[in-house]
Amino acid sequence: MRIALINPPYFNPRFMENIGFVEKHLRILPPLSLMYVSSIAKSHGHETIIIDAVAEHLSKRKVAKKLREFKPDIIGFPILVPASSILFKWIRYLKEKFYVPVVVGGNALLYYPEAILSKNFIDYAVVGSAANAFPELLEALEKEYDMSGIEGIAFKKGGKVVVNHPASIKKDMDSLPFPDREGVNNFLYASIASSNRPYTIMMTSSGCIYKCDFCPMGRMEYEERDADNVIREIEECVRKYGIKEIDIQDENFLLKKERAKEILKEIIRRKINASFSCRARVDDVDKEILEMMKRAGFRLIMYGIESGNDDILKREHKGIRKEQIKKAIELTKNAEIKTLGFFIIGHKGESKETIREAIMFMRELPLDYVQFFHMVVKPGTEVYDEMKKDMGYDYFDAVLRGNIKERHILLPWTKLSNREINRWILRAYFSFYFRKGYINKILKIPAQWIKLLVSSITNKQMI
Repeated sequence: MRIALINPPYFNPRFMENIGFVEKHLRILPPLSLMYVSSIAKSHGHETIIIDAVAEHLSKRKVAKKLREFKPDIIGFPILVPASSILFKWIRYLKEKFYVPVVVGGNALLYYPEAILSKNFIDYAVVGSAANAFPELLEALEKEYDMSGIEGIAFKKGGKVVVNHPASIKKDMDSLPFPDREGVNNFLYASIASSNRPYTIMMTSSGCIYKCDFCPMGRMEYEERDADNVIREIEECVRKYGIKEIDIQDENFLLKKERAKEILKEIIRRKINASFSCRARVDDVDKEILEMMKRAGFRLIMYGIESGNDDILKREHKGIRKEQIKKAIELTKNAEIKTLGFFIIGHKGESKETIREAIMFMRELPLDYVQFFHMVVKPGTEVYDEMKKDMGYDYFDAVLRGNIKERHILLPWTKLSNREINRWILRAYFSFYFRKGYINKILKIPAQWIKLLVSSITNKQMI
């Protein structure tokens, strides 16, 4: 079968975690989930095309033109709940142009399969891992088999939505084929802090053992890939596709330190010539591991700092303190590895005073980059469970079913409005990047980014 996998724009101003300029221009990442699905389909004899409308800046009409040339038997889309209204417009438009089955997937299906399949322009869904469910769904469609016995899918029968929940949502990551990097243009991708192209991202583990209130990954069972499996993918990236920079997108690459050391040792031993970045917790780094990371080519570590207030960090079960943050950033700087700090504005108990505290703390730290996020509530998090109780209903379920119109959700635990939070984010960015001593780094930013930044401010697209 011929399968088209579409990555449509998912910028929803009502649920955008970052300011528009950063989200749209400084963070264009490969559609890793679609790349996995493509490889899974290809490994079962199917033909695929990945159309990344975000990276290629494609309109609906241009995507439709590519689809007419490809002549798909099936069209697939990822679903993100906060961006569903944008995604549904794309799916409806292309469904009306091409009368072929539409299949959707993503973590959203773990929470709202019935609501998502209530849309008449969506025919099937993969619930959980696509590794087995998607090939079995394709075979049932191709050979017109009864699909009622397939685990991990949802479909319609007799006007009703049938959901066959998977027995487990674990992915068995070592059994997955490597993502289809041949199906995308790796020169198109970059992050706010990347410096080399071709650029790609990869996962060596999924899920998280920590239970931060604002993050859904703490409810996903942690699983990891074997070190050898990871190294083989890294070698394929570098030697086959010429990748120069790899961002490891694990929630915490250093969670299992001995496994991380195995990977680092092999990168060094095999003399793999690439730059790396990753995410880590501040309480997992030490001098030894940082020195190994430096030798292996790691140029950047991203830390979830989140706040400059210890009470907020404790209240949201982050499990770290400001002193640990300071120590980790200093150790990383001493190892000559750059740092990026993630901060969130809109925490429980957030006020103008705690935001100022975060900005002051940010300026005290020897960070190289920062990203400030607007607190966005997501399904599968403690903060959203609290919000549902406060509202008396499940907002996302109601929106997906079309029972209510999409709107901004006010955070009930802070008196700050969404507009105020966005203004504080903008203020935080300027406070960091345009402060004395940092201007030389600003001058190294590509001219087109500066132009976009000025344009965004002029047109008030920043907020």
